Amino acid sequence: MDRDDIYRRPLHELDLTGLAELCANVARNVSANRNQTDTAHMLRVEWVQLGVKHLLDGGHTEVEKSLRKRMLEFLAGVPTWMAKGC
Repeated sequence: MDRDDIYRRPLHELDLTGLAELCANVARNVSANRNQTDTAHMLRVEWVQLGVKHLLDGGHTEVEKSLRKRMLEFLAGVPTWMAKGC
């Protein structure tokens, strides 16, 4: 997926990597409140840990589905410009 696609596609079409990038943008955004920043950072850390566990243990489909759902719910609740890194 092209990096620019992340910002043009609807959230539900993004893979975990794209969602994690948007969460990272929210975590770095100076306009985000503490709750938004903490949640975005936590979701991003979970994604990183999932990647490491995936390499060590194999697939984690249920865990991936759960993380994806939580990322989608979180990102749907923050302003779009915040997730785009503006």
